[in-house]
Amino acid sequence: MSGAFAKLGALMLAAMLLVGMQRYTPGYAEITGPIPLKGDLGETLAGRGFTVRGDKVLLAETLRFMAYGREVERNTGGIFALVIARLEAQPASVTIGSAIWRSAQGARFVVSPRFQGAPRLLGTDRLEPGLPQRGVFIFEVSREAVAGATLLVAASRWPRLDTQAEIALPATLEAPAPVLDLSELAYE
Repeated sequence: MSGAFAKLGALMLAAMLLVGMQRYTPGYAEITGPIPLKGDLGETLAGRGFTVRGDKVLLAETLRFMAYGREVERNTGGIFALVIARLEAQPASVTIGSAIWRSAQGARFVVSPRFQGAPRLLGTDRLEPGLPQRGVFIFEVSREAVAGATLLVAASRWPRLDTQAEIALPATLEAPAPVLDLSELAYE
């Protein structure tokens, strides 16, 4: 009879161990997800194929720029969030495939596609080693998504087992400018 209790006890212990492993082992997406590279605004972060440094964050209600010989003005239902940054490829050529504004609540906003032809957009051109690019990422975000946000930059759109720069943006920013002209931005 004690042999039956021993087998039952071993079976229950094995079942508890399996339940514990299932509950506390990270999932596939977490195991193969991006490798976070965390830093603050003004700090250069070196990923596997690129370096990035976020220098300044600006907010605007309307953006104006020259594209293809004419003046273009864009409005949004929320607010434009601009991150002036510096990118450089290392050690080989690379294209930045992903730039995301992640709010403190976890909402994600990709770079706005409505600024084709605007000057100095980042993430559109191929980066070359030794030739840093300074420019701007432009996001359309809700007003609630501004405070405590993080800029995520990666070489691929869905980084798996690759570095993703996570730049913590300031918790408080200046009030949005009513109109901001992209040609008047100081990128240096």
